[in-house]
Amino acid sequence: MPQQQAAVATWGKTDIDKYLLPPISTTPEESTEFAKIMNEVNTLVDETTIKIILGTDSIDSYDKFLAKLKTLKIDRALEIEQGALDRYNKR
Repeated sequence: MPQQQAAVATWGKTDIDKYLLPPISTTPEESTEFAKIMNEVNTLVDETTIKIILGTDSIDSYDKFLAKLKTLKIDRALEIEQGALDRYNKR
């Protein structure tokens, strides 16, 4: 479709490469821990998104959503990613 072709052309003119995460590697232990955390996080995000879209949950409950992410150890997942990025940058 013409709109799709225009979107691809527009996207190609951005500076997205500046913001892409490089090919970082986690340790096997980090990878296992990260996968476990993100599985739970992704489930929560998907469920919450659907609830908000369908109107069964209010956007006002966003703070509760953030608190739940904390209990699922999202901060640890970010630490794992940051550690892998730091190792990549030291190469």
